[in-house]
Amino acid sequence: MRILTIGRKGTDIVLEDAEKQISRLHAELTITDDDRYYLVDCGSSNGTAVKRQGAWKAIKQTYVTEDEEIRFGGYLSLTLRALLTMKR
Repeated sequence: MRILTIGRKGTDIVLEDAEKQISRLHAELTITDDDRYYLVDCGSSNGTAVKRQGAWKAIKQTYVTEDEEIRFGGYLSLTLRALLTMKR
C-alpha cells in the first residue's frame, strides 16, 4: 500500500494553483495492495469531486478508477491517470 499526498505545496503531487482554490494538503490517494485507488479529501476549503454519470459529486472519500475525472477546488479537473503522471 502507498499513500500519495496531493496539494498546492510540499506534497507528493503538486497542483499549480494561482487562484488558491486548492489547499496546501488537499487530498490523499491510497494505492492499495490490489491496485485499487482510494481518494480522501483532507478537509480542503473548496472540496474534491468525482464526475460520475455526467455529474460532479462532492466526496469525502471514495474509490476511483484511472479514467474518472476528479476536480480539486472549484476549477482544476483531470483524470486519475493524468494526475499520476504528475507524481514527483
